[in-house]
Order: sequence, then C-alpha cells, then structure tokens
Amino acid sequence: MQELELWTLDELCDHAFDIFEELAAESLSAQDYALYQQHYETRGYADLTLPGEDWVDIMMQDLDPELHFEAQIGLTGEAGEADMVLARILLSREKYESLCHAQWRGQ
Repeated sequence: MQELELWTLDELCDHAFDIFEELAAESLSAQDYALYQQHYETRGYADLTLPGEDWVDIMMQDLDPELHFEAQIGLTGEAGEADMVLARILLSREKYESLCHAQWRGQ
C-alpha cells in the first residue's frame, strides 16, 4: 500500500487561500469582493476547522477527520462586529486528491 503524501496544515491553509484568490472575483458579490480587496491586508484571515455535518450532506459521503478540513476565509470584524466569512472551502490534506468544494457568501 502506498503511503499518502499529505499537505501540512500550513500548506493546506495556503492552498485554500490560493483557491480563494483565484475564484473570489467571480464567486463573490461585487460589494463583498471590493470590501475584501480594501481590507485583506489588515483584516483578512484563513482558518482551518473540522468539516461540519452540512459537508457530509452536500458531498454525500463520509469525510475523514484526519484528511478533510474546512478552510474559512474572510475578514475579521471591527469594533466588536462578527467576522465575515466570505468562503468555506472543503479540502483534503492528500496532495493528489482532487476534492475541493466551496461555498461562497451570498450563494
């Protein structure tokens, strides 16, 4: 059996951010994209979490908590406001796994 080649969590976060950057202009509303462009340097973030149950329903398959992560990318809130999650991206840590599914704010 061949051993899986895995992204580190930092690499996976960078990979998710690259996907976000590539697709954000066409996937976000013009207003959300402009807001992101204006504030990403000071308020932008990307966090990795375990995928929620909604991903199991969407993907119609079980997800391995050791291999699958949800990247949440957005802007931190100001003056006590909640963070604005612009995209949730489901990814595998396996480098050659093609699993990638995104949910965008407003869709």
